[in-house]
This record gives sequence, structure tokens and C-alpha cells, in this order.
Amino acid sequence: MTGRGSADGFLPRMDLSATEKAYAVTLEVPGVNEEDVKLEVRDDTLIISGEKKRETREEDAGFYRMERSYGSFQRSLALPEDAEISGITATRKDGVLSVNIPRKAPETPTSRKIEISKE
Repeated sequence: MTGRGSADGFLPRMDLSATEKAYAVTLEVPGVNEEDVKLEVRDDTLIISGEKKRETREEDAGFYRMERSYGSFQRSLALPEDAEISGITATRKDGVLSVNIPRKAPETPTSRKIEISKE
């Protein structure tokens, strides 16, 4: 797993877990708009990227204050061989992005009897 943050050090916390049926990735992205988060699979790598934009203004008698905060991030995860790429889903709730990566069913060994012929 590799990750890259912006100059302001914005790198969302990420948790990984696995069960027999799926892998789960959760990423904390509070303050990041839904349209500013992107997920893609490229060459068996899951790439999660986004940009945080925040601007606050405060005006009162005699003063004016404006603060801006920007930052971008990218997290890349090499997907295991048993990841079912076509079944990946993602949801977002309360600033947490949850990605579900189903696992392929393990191949069951097949057997067949081979007849031995006489020459």
C-alpha cells in the first residue's frame, strides 16, 4: 500500500479488513465533498483520490477574517488475486467512505479418471 498527501499533510486514515467473503476498506474523509472523491481500478490496483476544499468567512464590527484550507490525497492498494474487481461497491456516510471488495470463490479441485489403454 502506498499513499501520498498534499503539502499540508492531508492523508485520510484508512482501515483494512478481510473476511472469507470480502475485503473492506474504510477511509475517513470528513470535509471532503462527495463529488471530490474518485475511485478507480487500474492494473489490479484500487486508487482512491480526492480533494478537500474548505473556506470560512467571519465578519464582525471592525474586522473581517477569511480562512481557506485545501489539500489533495491519493491512496493506492494492490488488489489480491482473489478480488472480484467487477463487484466492488462503495458507500459514504458521516464522512466515512466504505469500499467493499468481494472475494472470488476458491476454485475447487476437479478430478477425473484416466483410462490406461493397452498397446
